[in-house]
Amino acid sequence: MRHPVPIILAVLLALSLPVSAIGTAGSAGSATVANESDDEEQTFQFQNPSVSVEGDHAQLEGTPNRLVLRGDGKTAYATPTLDFGLAVSSHDESIHTDYRTYAFENSLGEIEGDENRTEAVVAELERIEERIENLREREQRIVAANAAADSDVSEEEVLQTLARNYYEAQVLQRALNDLDRQSAGIVDISDSVDALTAELEVYRGPIRTDIERAIRGVDESDDAAESNPTILLESASNGLTLSMLDGDTYVRETTRYDNRARDRSDQIRTMDNARGTAQELYPWAFETTTGTYTIKHDATNLYQVQALSHDQGQLTVYFDGGSNAVYHERQTLDIDSIPIETTDAMSSDNVTATLERTPDTAPARITVTESGSETHVDATVTVDGTVVGETGEDGKFWFVPPTDGFELTVRAESTSLNAVEFPRR
Repeated sequence: MRHPVPIILAVLLALSLPVSAIGTAGSAGSATVANESDDEEQTFQFQNPSVSVEGDHAQLEGTPNRLVLRGDGKTAYATPTLDFGLAVSSHDESIHTDYRTYAFENSLGEIEGDENRTEAVVAELERIEERIENLREREQRIVAANAAADSDVSEEEVLQTLARNYYEAQVLQRALNDLDRQSAGIVDISDSVDALTAELEVYRGPIRTDIERAIRGVDESDDAAESNPTILLESASNGLTLSMLDGDTYVRETTRYDNRARDRSDQIRTMDNARGTAQELYPWAFETTTGTYTIKHDATNLYQVQALSHDQGQLTVYFDGGSNAVYHERQTLDIDSIPIETTDAMSSDNVTATLERTPDTAPARITVTESGSETHVDATVTVDGTVVGETGEDGKFWFVPPTDGFELTVRAESTSLNAVEFPRR
């Protein structure tokens, strides 16, 4: 785990002078400002508190806690783009699975005796279950390889793997539904089908859905984004976090592979225990929710707990019974409902850029105006060398910054303002 360190804000003026940095009063932090007209430097104090991590969760105020990754890793932006090769191979996989379903149904009709037919159904169910486990192993391998210090695995390769897993999860879902239908009157596998469906949901979250559609070049929703989304990937040997903005919604999905212990005995035991643990780990979400939903999946040793509609959005958590820990977390938050925690400003003679951070830094908002007035200014926002967007008509732009520190650049007119922010966790 990275130890919290102060934030240093360095403001450099490209063509306009002088420069100043303004921050909210509070705990020690510093901003070093270089003025091109002379060699003097000034240091301003501002507040930017570190984020406490207890166990596997960042402890936040006024918003739900968040599942975090452990150990060294990598953070980068990536944008999914059309991949014809993956689209073709996914189609081939679908055809192969459909043929397998058709062939199994024909062979099942030729098997004599209920016991033999039951064995055939169970064997086919186990085959599908093994393929689902392969999805997790494939994803964990590519994510761990991407996170390695000497990695030659790109973020694009991670996105391609996520897209492939999403599509195969869809195909396997159809195979499960077909098998459930085919087994009617032979053996009841509905509980196993429901449990495996919950397992497949890990690979079919909203961010993964957008990734898969962008890479395959399909648009199945009426309100789809006009362009491919910019996604922040945080990878580690033990997990993956995906986060993005979808309109006015902040979406975040985290999977902790090391918290999956399916073969261990169930430590949670009851749905009440699972719900109670969720309330302890995410107190704010469950204190403000209008309702909860909990289900136990014995066949896969998973517990699914939801805060259906808390004051800022929705929280879904998958507990692993064997590890008694969160295996997968999914959050959707209304960005206008998340409290602003800290505010800092960078200023030149011409332009002022104000950075407003929500808890855990994400999401954050940049507002760019003419210095000394409320007149909005068009500006381009860059994080770690990647252009993440531009301010709109109101001069504001929401974005998802990394939590492990980043370099922020705001370019407007003839002015370039640069800030270097160090990790908060």
